[in-house]
Amino acid sequence: MIQDWRWWATCAVLAGSLVATRSKELSPPGSLARPLSEIPLELGGWMGTEDPPLRQQVAESLGATAYLSRTYRRGARIANLFIAYYANPRAGETMHSPKHCLPGGGWEPIELKTVEVSSENGPVEINQYVLYRAGEQSLVLYWYQTPQRVIASEYLSKAYLIWDTLRRRSPASAIVRVSLVRTPGAQEAALELARYAMREVARCYGR
Repeated sequence: MIQDWRWWATCAVLAGSLVATRSKELSPPGSLARPLSEIPLELGGWMGTEDPPLRQQVAESLGATAYLSRTYRRGARIANLFIAYYANPRAGETMHSPKHCLPGGGWEPIELKTVEVSSENGPVEINQYVLYRAGEQSLVLYWYQTPQRVIASEYLSKAYLIWDTLRRRSPASAIVRVSLVRTPGAQEAALELARYAMREVARCYGR
């Protein structure tokens, strides 16, 4: 008997994605009430600057309808905010988990867990990822955000994508990531910036 529930979850997602793909015409592509570029450069004392555009090959691999990449600073602390928005994603194709993309360049994953962050709709769970390289640790928070909900689980994100498609809701979704060097106080700072980012993405959806 197979014990790994993730295997069954993957099978369910793949089966459901076939149904959702065939029903794609039932759900119109999602559209933002305002573009990601209108997210303020100032977020609760964090001051942002635009990062250089992604290389064409990287942008094509990402496959996003739109993305935002900024560096935010407050005092001596520096954090990166990255958002990839998909107007009409297809389960299993474009919404890749950042935990598969982040390791590289000598970075090694040492911790992955969920943490709770407060939002305007109450507490929600998001992912916390810690990477290590040459004596330095990087702290990463990431989550999936749709017009209806915030989700930590990659599998649940794809399941909801199928559910929303079949119910003729907007299938739009975004991957949101906050990253910074892990030093004392980094988690509190990252969670704070994540709260602001979560609120602004909801506003982009018109919430």
